[in-house]
Amino acid sequence: MMRIIFPAHQETGDGLFASINNAMKEAQVSAEQIDFISAHGTATIYNDEMEAIAFNRMELQNVPLNSMKGYYGHCLGASGLLESIISMESALKNTLIPSKNFEETGTSKPLNIIKENQPAEIKYILKTASGFGGCNAAIVLEKA
Repeated sequence: MMRIIFPAHQETGDGLFASINNAMKEAQVSAEQIDFISAHGTATIYNDEMEAIAFNRMELQNVPLNSMKGYYGHCLGASGLLESIISMESALKNTLIPSKNFEETGTSKPLNIIKENQPAEIKYILKTASGFGGCNAAIVLEKA
């Protein structure tokens, strides 16, 4: 029998929660000001659940959210940069881009997954990334 053990923060979202909290404090932005979330969103059970927990703990569950991995796959380290660039272009075009191939949420906490292109006034974007071994990062991007 194989047993897989995940770090405690994986189950509680502690690492991503701390990253998001720090990024929002540094940017001096509240949950109500975030217009859009570009999540790491690997469509894996553990990652998506961890993200859903962290976003809910930050009271971001109603913010429109997408993951771009369905368009191009997972580029490992380049994903965060690529998704940040796409998110800024989305803000410049005032368009929320859907998560490609999304069908149903597989998380215990609610999320507002973008299902189709839609117009939106976007000023603040929260971009998150999660890596192997529990590495988590978050940045708040602002459209000037």
